[in-house]
Formats: sequence, C-alpha cells, structure tokens
Amino acid sequence: MRDWAKTLRRASFRGVPFWVDMDDHSGGKRLARHEYAGGRTTYLEEMGLATPAYDVTAYLLGDLSDAQARALEVACNAAGPGRLVLPMDGGQLAYVEGFRRSRFKDQRGYIAFTFTAIPAGNTPGAILGLGDVTAAVLDNLTAAGGAFGGWF
Repeated sequence: MRDWAKTLRRASFRGVPFWVDMDDHSGGKRLARHEYAGGRTTYLEEMGLATPAYDVTAYLLGDLSDAQARALEVACNAAGPGRLVLPMDGGQLAYVEGFRRSRFKDQRGYIAFTFTAIPAGNTPGAILGLGDVTAAVLDNLTAAGGAFGGWF
C-alpha cells in the first residue's frame, strides 16, 4: 500500500514554501453550442482547449507565518511565471492570476492563502528566478539524501 505521507512533495511557489489544504485542477475543451430556433438538435463545435487552472488553498503556520505570508504575496506579484510545486504534481512554471490572504482572530499563527495559478505551458523564454532554482536544487538534494540514507 502506498505511504502517501512519504510521497507527497512540499508545496512552494517561487521557492516560498507553504502547506496545501486543497488544490483543484480544471481544464477541458471550449465548445460552441449552436442552437437553432425550432430545432431539436444542437450542433457542437470544438474551439480548442480551455485554459487550465489550479485553484489552491494554501496555509502558513507558526511563529513566522506573517513573514512567510508576505514572502508568498511578493512571489505572487512578481513579474513572469514562477515554479509552482504542489504535493501531488511535479514542478511547473505558472502565473498566479489572483490571490486572497485570510487571517482569523481565533487562529493566531495560521494564515490561509487562496490563489489561482495558470500553467505557463510552452512559453518561450520563461526564466526561473533564483528562489525557483534554489528550491529545485534543495528538493533534489533532500530526495537524494533520503535515498542515500536508506542504504545504511
């Protein structure tokens, strides 16, 4: 049986880590429905693929959650795409379309962060930032260290 706790990745955007409460992926096809007066059938015309999106409810927790929330906000507002890593998906370049930060008076140290990410796809010239490269390298080093440690 799969050990989910060991296979889930640490979530991050542009190297800023966070925990994920929920992520929702949407996509599909764009369809034009041609309905005619008095008709009993609809002609469907495929218009290509719909733009995929990830709606993510992230959270930050702990004594430094306010600083982490500010770092995540800066990462979301940075120009261009950034590396998005979700627990069950590999890293990919994505744009953050919009975000919302929520704090609750009875949950001090817990900050919810909801955002919509649009995958960059095959955007030519997309450049990873320093935080993205650092996170990718550290993720691989951690994975390699864990595998190496399992040998002994």
